[in-house]
Amino acid sequence: MASPEPLLPFANLESIPESNPESFSTTDYSIYNSPNSRQILRISINLKYIIDRLIPYVIDSHEIVQDHSPILNDQVITLIYEACGGDQNDKKSILKYKSVIIFALLNVYHWYEKLSIEQLSSYDLYQLRALTVQQICKIIIEREEVNDFHFLIIHMLLRKYSICANDEDTEPSNVLELATDLHCTVVIGSHGFQRALKWLWNGWIIQSRSNPSVFIKETTIDSNRFWIHFNPDRIKTPKYQNFLQLGFSILFLILYTLVVNGKKSSSVQPLDIFEICFYICNLGHFVNELQKIYFIGFAYFQFWSCFNDTVYILILISMILRFICLSPISTDNFSPEYWDEISYRILSCAAPLVWSRLLLYLESQRFVGVMLVVLKHMMTESLVFFVLLFLIMIGFLQGFLGLDSSDGKREITGPILVNLIVTVMGSGSFKMFETFAPPYAAILYYGYCFIVVTVLLNILIALYTNAYQKVVDNADEEYMALMSQKTLRYVRAPDEDVYVPPLNLIEIALSPIFKITSPIQARMISHFVMMLIYFPVLICVAIKEVKVANKVRYNRLQNLPDDSNEIDTIWNLTDGYLGIFDSIFDQDGQAGMRATESRNRKSLELQREAENLDSKFSVPEQWYDKVTTLINDPNEKLDDSMSADILIKAIEDKFKANEEKLVKMNENIDKLTTLVERLTSEKNNH
Repeated sequence: MASPEPLLPFANLESIPESNPESFSTTDYSIYNSPNSRQILRISINLKYIIDRLIPYVIDSHEIVQDHSPILNDQVITLIYEACGGDQNDKKSILKYKSVIIFALLNVYHWYEKLSIEQLSSYDLYQLRALTVQQICKIIIEREEVNDFHFLIIHMLLRKYSICANDEDTEPSNVLELATDLHCTVVIGSHGFQRALKWLWNGWIIQSRSNPSVFIKETTIDSNRFWIHFNPDRIKTPKYQNFLQLGFSILFLILYTLVVNGKKSSSVQPLDIFEICFYICNLGHFVNELQKIYFIGFAYFQFWSCFNDTVYILILISMILRFICLSPISTDNFSPEYWDEISYRILSCAAPLVWSRLLLYLESQRFVGVMLVVLKHMMTESLVFFVLLFLIMIGFLQGFLGLDSSDGKREITGPILVNLIVTVMGSGSFKMFETFAPPYAAILYYGYCFIVVTVLLNILIALYTNAYQKVVDNADEEYMALMSQKTLRYVRAPDEDVYVPPLNLIEIALSPIFKITSPIQARMISHFVMMLIYFPVLICVAIKEVKVANKVRYNRLQNLPDDSNEIDTIWNLTDGYLGIFDSIFDQDGQAGMRATESRNRKSLELQREAENLDSKFSVPEQWYDKVTTLINDPNEKLDDSMSADILIKAIEDKFKANEEKLVKMNENIDKLTTLVERLTSEKNNH
């Protein structure tokens, strides 16, 4: 039976001042001041020194990534740990500097990635060293997960650190953020990393209000009291935020369908309730995007953010035109009916984007997630094609314009441009060039068709194929990296109070009240408002978390980790948890525990009875001893086998050397024999 895990720093310790983090304490270690940025820089330099000498030249990458690698052996990992320094006789000092080891390694990985780009002659070597860094991180994460999972998740993966880069401290970041930003799929794919993400996703680990660089354990996860979980703060949980955003996206889609397909007259109709709700939803999303751009900056512009911004801007333009046609403002050239028609046409063009937007919230499903990664890579790869196409199109367009203006006037500039564009789609026509500046225009157009249709489009197909194959070959790693990005979207710099769009408009409306009241009163008002608007959701959240709490309590009684017994396996007759018997009306919250223990006891009895039907069926106890002896220490066995391989290779090399010596000796003997025979013959002749 597993030993109980050490406790995490609990949320009730948040009242301790931020300036004295030493006061945060747990069972086995304290929350200490983190190493400063220059100490982390020195640790990173030490780690780079080791890896530079560990990988002096390019070797087969399989030697690095294979399990029980002969290169990344125990001696090397020990040296990696020792590179962090600290007082080896003081456990607190060791933990303090060991906590930044993965963060420092990822910075070394970033250095190697930059060096591989700056020094192309050594690209393969630096990429191999970068891969070595990822594999070392994975080994350390797996080791620390076994030794102390809570220290791993709180201090090594989630605590934020800074490193001194060219005499300037970087923005504080944790390992989860850094690995995700650097797209370190090997690190992200490690089991301990995924467990940390799962705890964040479920809201079992939350960011401290008093110290944003520290994450703490949510104290309510083992409470079976309904009203404790009926708390608007639980909306911060990424899982619930994703659920709410998916629900509002479906509502947004329903309202869009009612608006875009609800026009029944050619005259200008007044706004109805569905149209008003739809415009309010879009305005909430648009304001939320502006806030993110303001606080995050240019780094916010990524594929999905640009996609969403395009949707909201199209709908906003349609909304403005709709208000113009309903307002008393008169336009000289166009009637209100004209602007109304344009508004609905622009809104209709947004339909593919509005429907595709749902994929952003369905990416937690593996199939959808992998396809989205493929799509993203394809769009990135296609940039090369579009740059080439733009340059070639501009070049040929200038040639055609020159031919058109060679007679002193331009007549078919528009049709030429349209024809060049539709040629890319495979619908170009040769008719207009038969009588236009013969034979020069025809020769130019033949060349354009050959380059675009035969060369560039095939390049685009090859790029798409390469992007698809690259993602599919690493589908699991890419999917886990995508889920890491999705989780961190909700965790990074979270709001004090989460108002999911379009409910953020309520927060904006209340902001004047928050400014004129004290922080405590503003917090109380916001808490009450969130309680009202999230009331139905909080009921579902509380019911679900009460059942999860009962399972957590059961795991702790069994001295198991909190996330145990999530599935009921066939080969283990005592795992799983019968949560269906739990109820929020159960006073002691032990119905599920009693049902699980009863089921396990009955299952073991039935199994034992079936096995005892034949007294000769069971294997003898000596069999278990043999198995234990055989695989007691697989690493030691493997080391022995590796030593044997080295010894065999040395013997083979020595045998080859002796064989070469024997060949030379035989040659010398043959020469001596020939010489002796010749001397004997000469002597006989005399």
